[in-house]
Amino acid sequence: MTTVGDVLKESIQSLQLADIDRAHLDARLIVAHGLQMTPQQVFGHPEKQLKNCDLAFVRKLVARRSQYEPVALIIGEKEFWSLLFKVTAATLIPRPDSETLIEAVLSHHPDRKLSTRILDLGTGSGCLLLALLHEYQNSTGVGIDFSEDALKIARFNGENLGIGERAEFIHLDWNNGVPSLENFDIIISNPPYVAEKDMEKLLDNVVNYEPYSALFAGLDGLREYKTIFSLLAKTKNMKCDVFFEVGLNQADVVSKMLKNAGLRDIFIYPDLAGIGRCVAAKM
Repeated sequence: MTTVGDVLKESIQSLQLADIDRAHLDARLIVAHGLQMTPQQVFGHPEKQLKNCDLAFVRKLVARRSQYEPVALIIGEKEFWSLLFKVTAATLIPRPDSETLIEAVLSHHPDRKLSTRILDLGTGSGCLLLALLHEYQNSTGVGIDFSEDALKIARFNGENLGIGERAEFIHLDWNNGVPSLENFDIIISNPPYVAEKDMEKLLDNVVNYEPYSALFAGLDGLREYKTIFSLLAKTKNMKCDVFFEVGLNQADVVSKMLKNAGLRDIFIYPDLAGIGRCVAAKM
């Protein structure tokens, strides 16, 4: 009879044949999910025997990964800022690079007892807003998104993390306006910023599985910044800090756009690879 150790070995070999990076780690995560075990249990109990239905289910999941479907979508969750978030094909998968924005906000506002109001433009899974509300436990926030399916996931994540009462998620397209900006102290956003001309440069596990509308922003990748910054420029007598995630080689141009919109004290925060990943400014 097949054991946990057998199916783990088989899964690793299948992923290696498909040229999947980190085949060992991915296989362990997938096997654990498929068998309703923890990764530690998979490693610690290789002798456990499997039912045929469990074996077939794991093989089905491994086959999906062999087609480059992201592990996060296969197991339905992803860790971000040491918190676990549900993800689906309706949302971007939270990435370590985006933690740069969280670090930037915390650097500007180190007092964790701060009582503030946060607006998240394009909230997706809600990971940015909810990570900040986890840090600032006296604060509240609003996340907007034009995708109802994404908002369902964000609301679930808020409730699951015990933050639901402090987070409101609203169905709204910023092209049609946003909530009154004067009501917020901090504005954050990870908008679509990939140039359509760069589509071929993206990995298959991104372009084929994550929502097109959350990735691409016109020919130059700057379309959504232009829309949001025009809203900021129209807002008068407002004291607010803004934080935007940006793509490769976009930090300088986004900084200039913010300056042209009338913002000041502009600062670029690099990610762990030294790439400018977040642009902060004051209104």
